Amino acid sequence: MPANPFAAPPESAVRGGAFELGRFNAPFPRANMLDVARPYHYSVPRWVKDFRLKEWRAFQFGDGRWFFFTALYNAKLFSAAIFHAYDREQKIRYSLQRPIPGSAFAFGEELAGSTVVYRTRDVLLEYRAPLAEGAWEIQVGRRCHDATRGFSGHFRFAYGPRSCAPSAACLPLGLNRAMYSMKTLMPLEGEFTAGGERYVFDGAQAMGVVDEHKGFYPWRMRYDWVTGFGLDDKGRRVGFNLTDNQVKDQARYNENCLWINNRVWPLPPVKVTRPRGPDGEWIIQDVEGLVDLVFVPEVTNDLCFNLGIVRSDYHGPFGAFRGLVKNGEGDKVDAERLYGAGEQKYLRA
Repeated sequence: MPANPFAAPPESAVRGGAFELGRFNAPFPRANMLDVARPYHYSVPRWVKDFRLKEWRAFQFGDGRWFFFTALYNAKLFSAAIFHAYDREQKIRYSLQRPIPGSAFAFGEELAGSTVVYRTRDVLLEYRAPLAEGAWEIQVGRRCHDATRGFSGHFRFAYGPRSCAPSAACLPLGLNRAMYSMKTLMPLEGEFTAGGERYVFDGAQAMGVVDEHKGFYPWRMRYDWVTGFGLDDKGRRVGFNLTDNQVKDQARYNENCLWINNRVWPLPPVKVTRPRGPDGEWIIQDVEGLVDLVFVPEVTNDLCFNLGIVRSDYHGPFGAFRGLVKNGEGDKVDAERLYGAGEQKYLRA
């Protein structure tokens, strides 16, 4: 099996007014989502399409001690800048979570060489994509009057065929609308300073996942998602992405996958059940016997509000896993050593 089983992407996400649906082994050179024709069965101006296109770039990363979650999110009616650093040994979290009215971040069509940044007098959160250099980069800093709450960090992920296997997907949402995402698990190096201490990330356990995302989601957006990564009991860098969303025909179109070192395998559709709610254990299973996981939340991470026209009911805990994921070729990954995050999301916007 090749390092990546998906096809090479076409030049652009939209051709002739229609989306290029499928799974690909790299991001589109041009994610030209706004070139879609008649996304609601009738023609609408480009500014209307832009207003309805939700976009974000997010990372989940860390090592055996630290777990980081960060995102720059643009729902057009509002935006958000998020950075969480969780020390699993000391049970301490350093956080930045800023809701911002309106459209605060611009995500262009071309990913390579792009920069997205949130900057204020006391906060910096910047993502760079120098893909030609074989890297992704994050720069973060927060200054506080209380020095124990401030933090700073710089992180660099290795991006290239020797380091990772991207999984990109353009998936139908109904009418002539679609979502596009690109994810991959990458080795990590960097440093983080918090609480008067400096931590260095450069070992085999240091790794992370990037999530580049654009979508013409319905007015009422819903999805379940979990991701986990770490060194398994065989010393391999492993991770997975599992989503149950509003994509049509998920047996044919989904973004579920398993990474082992610099290889990737597709996974079937999954369902997530929470018998005790989002703070209890999450059960993630498919119908083909490849995914049988339990996600055990340890740290809550909620964003719930109701402003009439806009409503968010978001639960995004961090936690550990148990169970198995299989790649369809007889190889099993024991999830006991993996750590990650989950999302139960409802957004009306």
